[in-house]
Amino acid sequence: MGGNGGASPKHSELLAKDVPPDDVVQILDRYLMFYIRTADKLQRTARWLEKLPGGINYLREVILDDKLGICASLEEQMKELVGTFYDEWAEAIKDPERKKHFQQFANTKETLETMEKEEDRGQSRPVYWTKESVKEDFRNTKWTSLTWQPIIEASHFKDADISPNGISANIKRGDTQLAVFKVKGRYYCTQQMCPHKRAFILSDGLIGDDLATNKLWVSCPYHKRNFELSGESVGKCTNDDEVSIATFPVEERDDGMVYLKLPPVHELDGVLGTSKWMIKKEDVAGIQPFKKLDARFGGKPNGVGMKGRKPWDGTHLDGEAVKVGGRDGIDW
Repeated sequence: MGGNGGASPKHSELLAKDVPPDDVVQILDRYLMFYIRTADKLQRTARWLEKLPGGINYLREVILDDKLGICASLEEQMKELVGTFYDEWAEAIKDPERKKHFQQFANTKETLETMEKEEDRGQSRPVYWTKESVKEDFRNTKWTSLTWQPIIEASHFKDADISPNGISANIKRGDTQLAVFKVKGRYYCTQQMCPHKRAFILSDGLIGDDLATNKLWVSCPYHKRNFELSGESVGKCTNDDEVSIATFPVEERDDGMVYLKLPPVHELDGVLGTSKWMIKKEDVAGIQPFKKLDARFGGKPNGVGMKGRKPWDGTHLDGEAVKVGGRDGIDW
């Protein structure tokens, strides 16, 4: 115990050996609770041990020999701590209402893929961001017609007025994703896609308030493009003139539903559909940010090599030894 990396690395030290299996957890309980009771806030165990009078030998006397006569108390405190542990994720899975917050869309259990994936060094990852933004003038899109449609229950936004950032929802309509916000008692609706990098993320954006002009804007959480939600320039990006977003009227009605004024589904999908704008492999085929790095390691994506390193035989796995290092490195 008591080791760490970082700017001041330190090797861990041996606290006990030849410990009977039934005693392992008991010793750990004593050690952890003694640390909790005596260490400074956020103090690493290495620094704590260095300042402990007598160091590791004193710690052994306290933990293993009960020199201070406090081990029973340490064990009891740990038992109480473990007994009061509350697993929020487990509770969210058990509670249907909480579980709804982890759906992709607030108005349906359906899902949509937003980025294609590709294999890289034997692992699957989303394709890279595109280099170019979507420069279509979404803000001034001319729709043939707009009609009011009930989209989501107003109860989703019930605590919006007591939340500084309001409450938002990602909405699915056909193949299109929309972001609905309730902030300071008012509703707003925009497209979900941030046109800067084609990320479907605006419902998770940060809400800003310009006190001088009394305007609201939403900031993309990925790359901080700010889009106006209120005022004369709704949908305009305040820090990137090349991009803008579409917005739609929204209101809550007495039937308990939030209504959006939207164009026909086929028309909405033709302009904002997910399948149209999701990043595909062919969109980023020429983007290879690690090509030079791969070349440094022998030109093989799965190879490991380093100047001056000699291969050696060894393995921690069952079976034949593998050659590690050099051009014939282990396949990570």
